[in-house]
Amino acid sequence: MANLTDNQPNGAGTDALLPGKLSFLGEDFSSHLQQQMLDVDRLVLCHMGKVTAELMERRRRLLRQMLAAIEQGAAKRLKAKEEEIEKMANLNWALQERIQSLCVENQIWRDLAQSSEATANSLRTNLEQVMDAQSNAGEQQRCEDSCRPREEKKVCKNCGGDEPSVLLLPCRHLCVCAACGPVVRLCPVCRFPHNGAVHVNLSH
Repeated sequence: MANLTDNQPNGAGTDALLPGKLSFLGEDFSSHLQQQMLDVDRLVLCHMGKVTAELMERRRRLLRQMLAAIEQGAAKRLKAKEEEIEKMANLNWALQERIQSLCVENQIWRDLAQSSEATANSLRTNLEQVMDAQSNAGEQQRCEDSCRPREEKKVCKNCGGDEPSVLLLPCRHLCVCAACGPVVRLCPVCRFPHNGAVHVNLSH
């Protein structure tokens, strides 16, 4: 090193040494820089992996929450639909029971109407028969009355004149008129002595 310094000028020696130092420093620096860049790349890749993994995990959690919310809403709607279906089934059953009850009631009223109609027809027939019988009986009575000989007019058994109007006691024969009642002593019918008399008004 001393010889080089002595043989060459100061400026020339410095110029000769500087390029070697720069290349050495540049080579050192570039490899270190490359190493640093590789380390940075690894850190960035590692950090990106973690961020990606965290994002994926967050996305999965969000999807699970969304699916849980959708399932919960669907379950609520399904439960509401099931309750509505059950309510409609109960209403349908009640309507069917009511229809059956109305059919039975309608049949009862129909049978009752038919029975009432039959009873009314029977009563009408019986009434017509009774009216016919009464009409026939009336005609027969009128015929008998017209065919029966008229009874003779009742007269006093004592004088044979006026209509009897005095009831003799105790035999209770109505056989003498008002004029003969106080006169007769014996009943003209049974010849039994009477001890009293009752005047009977036969006027209509």
